[in-house]
Amino acid sequence: METLYRQKLGENVRIARERAGISQRDFCLMAGISKPVLIGIEKGARNIRLSTLIRVAEGLGCEPWELLK
Repeated sequence: METLYRQKLGENVRIARERAGISQRDFCLMAGISKPVLIGIEKGARNIRLSTLIRVAEGLGCEPWELLK
């Protein structure tokens, strides 16, 4: 079940970032995370801290819970 949530989170992050027209590099600079972290999140291969989830959501202009829908 945990894997499904990670995959959904990653898919939602990638879709929102691409819809906003933001490159991975630029998004990492905006959100204050490294590119390997973002790649891991978008692939659904990485567990992330709540603080990272909050930074990602802020970078996308949404609430953290919206990325888990």
